[in-house]
Amino acid sequence: MVLSPLSTLKRWWTTLRDWWLHVWNNLRPGPETGRGVFWAAVIVALVAACEGGVNLRSGFGLAIDLFFALLVALVGISLITLLVVMLLGIFRRLPAKLSGVVLGSALFLSLVLPASGFIFVPLAIFCGAALSTLVSGHFATAHISKKIAAVILGLASLATVVTLVTILAREGNEDDLVKVAPGTAEPALLQAPDPSQVGPLPVKMLFYGSGTDLRRPEYGATAALKTPTVDASPFFKDFKGWKQWLRRRYWGFGMDKLPLNARVWYPAGEGKFPLVLIVHGNHNMADFSETGYDYLGKLLASRGFIFASIDENFLNSGLFHDPPKQQAVRGWMLLEHLRLWRQWNAESGNLFAGKVDLDNIALMGHSRGGEAVATAALFNRLQFDPEDATIAFKDYGFHIKTLVAIAPADGQYKPTGAPRVIENVNYLTLQGANDGDVSSFMGSWQFDRVKLTEAPWFKAEIYAYRANHGQFNTVWGRSDAGEPLGRYLNTKPLLPPEEQRRISKTYVTAFLEATLKGKREYLPLFRDYRVGRAWLPQTLFANRYLDGTYQPIAEFREDADVTSTTLEGGRISAENLSVWREARIPSRSSDRGYNGVFLGWNRNHNDKIPVYSIALPDSKAEPRRQQRLVVSLAVTDEKAKEPGKNSSDKDEGDKKNGDDKSKDEVTDFTIELESVQGGKQALPLSRFGTLLPMFRVHFTKWGFLDEYAYEKAAEPVFQTFELPLKVFGMDDSRQLRTITLRFDKTVTKVVILSRVGLEQ
Repeated sequence: MVLSPLSTLKRWWTTLRDWWLHVWNNLRPGPETGRGVFWAAVIVALVAACEGGVNLRSGFGLAIDLFFALLVALVGISLITLLVVMLLGIFRRLPAKLSGVVLGSALFLSLVLPASGFIFVPLAIFCGAALSTLVSGHFATAHISKKIAAVILGLASLATVVTLVTILAREGNEDDLVKVAPGTAEPALLQAPDPSQVGPLPVKMLFYGSGTDLRRPEYGATAALKTPTVDASPFFKDFKGWKQWLRRRYWGFGMDKLPLNARVWYPAGEGKFPLVLIVHGNHNMADFSETGYDYLGKLLASRGFIFASIDENFLNSGLFHDPPKQQAVRGWMLLEHLRLWRQWNAESGNLFAGKVDLDNIALMGHSRGGEAVATAALFNRLQFDPEDATIAFKDYGFHIKTLVAIAPADGQYKPTGAPRVIENVNYLTLQGANDGDVSSFMGSWQFDRVKLTEAPWFKAEIYAYRANHGQFNTVWGRSDAGEPLGRYLNTKPLLPPEEQRRISKTYVTAFLEATLKGKREYLPLFRDYRVGRAWLPQTLFANRYLDGTYQPIAEFREDADVTSTTLEGGRISAENLSVWREARIPSRSSDRGYNGVFLGWNRNHNDKIPVYSIALPDSKAEPRRQQRLVVSLAVTDEKAKEPGKNSSDKDEGDKKNGDDKSKDEVTDFTIELESVQGGKQALPLSRFGTLLPMFRVHFTKWGFLDEYAYEKAAEPVFQTFELPLKVFGMDDSRQLRTITLRFDKTVTKVVILSRVGLEQ
């Protein structure tokens, strides 16, 4: 008898079904498995609760934090269990209590360790089920398939849990670090005292505060100077309800009585000393962030500065919320502190009477504090709050000469909806390329909005590879995400804490010495970081510099004509480029809000040299006597096609652009200057500095988390190259006719040119 194909399929299906039912009956979890799963889920929930309690840091103490976390776990899991019991009780399909505990544990662990609850809980369940099966009396009589499944699942789950825990416990890895060999033409070291070294003056320290602060005793009855409170409630008209009540309950005061608290390091002895205020950024309010700048306070006071670290912890995150609109108040509070110092300086018998040089004031800030100093500089010249003119500003008008912004935020506060523009103030911003909090170089955005109309004002920015956000503050440390999220961060590549703080000590001190004390011998450090390489840690830096003598030639944002220059009458031309466009300059998070010119070339299989030329107008129409040509450049990761090929074509240039080796490649080309007499002189860009590759960063221990949380591995960061005209045979800029970039060295690259101009 011959079976039909349909009968054959039915017979196969029956055989397969019978086999599966037989296997499943032998694999079906027994009561002992359920007990193992139950206790595994409970243990995971308890561990998660303890973890959450330790990291809660509410400020009310560890015991209360642990109790609160355990209470949340108990109530939350119980409610979820009840819900699951009710739902599954309707269908009577699954063990209700078991499912409820498992689901509740997974959800709770996901709150404590986001994205981990639905990884660790199933693994713990497999471990619990396998272990319970192995130790039960039924294992010996179980079917061989059940024994094999229990052993394999148990070992695999245990190995996976151990692996994940080990990875989270470790710092990470240093894979794919950018490594660039030192340039062959390093400039001479700066002949000046190392600014990071302690000065000759003895140092004293004190606290000033309200005198009634119970949570911060140093600002309470023992404070050396008692200060009034300030009423910030007009800024917080909408701050009401339980959040306002809870914050008042915690601190003992509301927004109508904010204290003026600070810790002060100052030089002993006579004399007037420049005043420096620093303000921290947003952090857990119970961590007391202002204590993290003592290292700067001791250093600067020994060198003749009064240094006050301002307490604004009551404006920070905590108690499950941030106070609304606190960004503007952070800057306003700095001006209220300056009013105190002006009063003390004029007050006979005060400790600081006559000792404060109020003509030389600097404001410093870190993170949101870095944005706050720019806000304070803006408010200092206004009569009313720009967003609520019913709030009148008091008699400010302080001589704020210098701003320092360390890894600042930007755009969290926009007066009247527009970015802050400030004028004629010295500005320095420092940023770490491995900043896992403010991952875009936002200080560079504010750098571009500091307008300098005359000498001696100048601005500078420093971008340091392997520096993070928190290590500039000794309290914040290596984890830019806080715990427990910080365990996902890749901290292995970070500089040691003292090495990173050597950057801030060197640059901050040199900047204050140059701008508040007139020690201009430190200016070359901001023009070219390499002259201070003996003072700095071994890492990569990018820097920009601009001063009030700068006059633009081309800045690529005045119109839609790619052949026009900012300097009226100039013309631009190009040949053999595969990329030539004016467009928004990208950053990690968005874009800079203005244009640069993108120039790309690919000389694989192509002997034609790409060139980009800027012809200046007749110097008689525009008198110029500057001594330096200034060029601002950044490398991108865009790929340049060979001229004549479209985006779908594949070529060797693509392979080279995508080669990992290119991440360490410096970019070089020739700069040719032509004089009005027709003479030409060409020199490589590397003669004046090293155009570094993009600083690619693995922020987390897993690539997919980087893409989710940080989007891009790097962003274009600009470097300033200063070309003295005398090395091109010219006395000054009146003799300059044409600037030509000849891309004849690096085979293929896309760069952004943001600024070409002249400087004294």
